[in-house]
Amino acid sequence: MSAWNEYVAMFLTKKIIGLLCMPLSIAGLLLFSGLVLMWLGTRRRASGGLLLLGTMTAMVFAAAPAANLLLDPLESRYDPLRAMQGLEDVQYVVVLGGGHRSDIRMTPTMRLSPASLARLVEGVRVHRFLSESSLVFTGGAIFDAVPHARVMADAAEELGEVGPVILLDYPKDTAEEMLALRGVLAEGESFVLVTSASHMPRSMALAHAAGLNPVPAPTDFLVRRSGAATHPGEFFPSAAAMHRSERAVYEYLGLIWARIREIPRLRLLVAEMNGG
Repeated sequence: MSAWNEYVAMFLTKKIIGLLCMPLSIAGLLLFSGLVLMWLGTRRRASGGLLLLGTMTAMVFAAAPAANLLLDPLESRYDPLRAMQGLEDVQYVVVLGGGHRSDIRMTPTMRLSPASLARLVEGVRVHRFLSESSLVFTGGAIFDAVPHARVMADAAEELGEVGPVILLDYPKDTAEEMLALRGVLAEGESFVLVTSASHMPRSMALAHAAGLNPVPAPTDFLVRRSGAATHPGEFFPSAAAMHRSERAVYEYLGLIWARIREIPRLRLLVAEMNGG
């Protein structure tokens, strides 16, 4: 197997395992297994247990208290970037990719996923505060014919004049994005890193492993702290709460994978680049 085919196989395996570990996937597998045992007419007690466990898994992860409990530790790690003092000389605002769908009926901003659109808006906001900065968009073509960085740049133009942008349109994941940034940034140079709040802990860990010096600017916060009294509806299952749970599980799995494989690999590559 060639190195490229091995990389593709590893990439797809990582994605498939991640999808199978999502709460809704686990609940579905449990329910399906229980129904199969019930249909076969054997192990009725086991089938009932699987059906109950699958139902409870779906109900718990789709309830706001459980979803927020999972996601908040990730999102609260870094505060939003409000004060720009001391960043006047920053030259680059890097906006990490977050997915899109190329639908010719839609404008570029409409093609972006909600996470990508939130990252783009925050990147443009920070860029306009830092007059000497340039926007850097990352993301290759993974499950789409158009590189994500290109769609982000087109969407930025729709939002108004942002000046020249830099496109890193070949990285396929966060680790590759950090390696690609080494070709843009000077050694030890500070830059503003924009990504979703839940994704920021993993992004910062990978950036540091790649020898970069990021200033975090998290956005796309999904856990809201309004200070209002808890609404009874939050204890009922909802698609929004399930989305938050799946976002949290995805990032925890990503952190585990990063610590096991990506961070050691990045450190090794950086040492080789530096002649170590």
